[in-house]
Amino acid sequence: MKTYICLKTIVICIALIITGFATSFAQQKKGLLWEISGKGMTHPAYLYGTIHMYDTSVYRLPAAPFAILDKVKKVFFELDFGHIDAAEMMNAMYITDSTQFIDKLLDAPSLAKLKPLLASSPILQMLGDKAYAIKPILLWSIIAGGDGKTPSIDMELYKAAIAKKDSVGGLETVKEEMDALNTISIPAQVQMLKDAILKDVSPKESLAKLTAVYTKQDIENLMKDLSEGAMVDANFNEYLLVKRNVVMADRIAPLLGKEPVLFCMGAMHLGDKTGVIALLEKKGYTLKNIPFNFEKND
Repeated sequence: MKTYICLKTIVICIALIITGFATSFAQQKKGLLWEISGKGMTHPAYLYGTIHMYDTSVYRLPAAPFAILDKVKKVFFELDFGHIDAAEMMNAMYITDSTQFIDKLLDAPSLAKLKPLLASSPILQMLGDKAYAIKPILLWSIIAGGDGKTPSIDMELYKAAIAKKDSVGGLETVKEEMDALNTISIPAQVQMLKDAILKDVSPKESLAKLTAVYTKQDIENLMKDLSEGAMVDANFNEYLLVKRNVVMADRIAPLLGKEPVLFCMGAMHLGDKTGVIALLEKKGYTLKNIPFNFEKND
């Protein structure tokens, strides 16, 4: 399960080091929790935009999506947490070509800055030099996760659903998600890693920024708000967001109306004309925002 959470931070962590993509919705949408209706549905359905790392030292976990669990019988996440092949995920983490290991491609000054970051992570400390064989984007996500104890709203919702004896499912497979990641070349990932390292932003600072942006619930500008103008591989938006959005929307549609259900996915999948909300609307469904506020800790 911890391996899964490391992998699921990939997309959101990339957003901390890349440029945002222009959004072009005629009507800007805002909000993380949505009710899906229409087309003769007889059972309620909901959509929630999650985040894979969340700073609970500042904000409480949002009550609204957890309250929805009382209204549904099944919860779908991007992956089915209960049926993940750990060996498959571990194999997907590593670079297969030793000539492209991070310490072979990263320049000496950047490598010197990377080493103390590796030492700050208990997970990476255990791996030793094998850490340089981890795919760069994934390596950064592990670094950004700090001590590995950073809460994930996905996982908290999953645990709550299991406790309520709700059925749990997945919209994608591990292979599909990792195939999307692999469209970004290792040299391009190394460049992203270098850009992140040179910003000299600590994992704690990254988490604080990530959480602050997420709690604004501005799904149209989430990517842009997290970025600071660095270049990105052209495949990122197409394969890690757009194509996956189409797949998830296509898989959600046949599930609507069969039973009360909640769909949870990374918040960056919701907004824009290519996001899941717009894609479901094109299929004839109505999506209505359920407003709520995040509460800070006392």
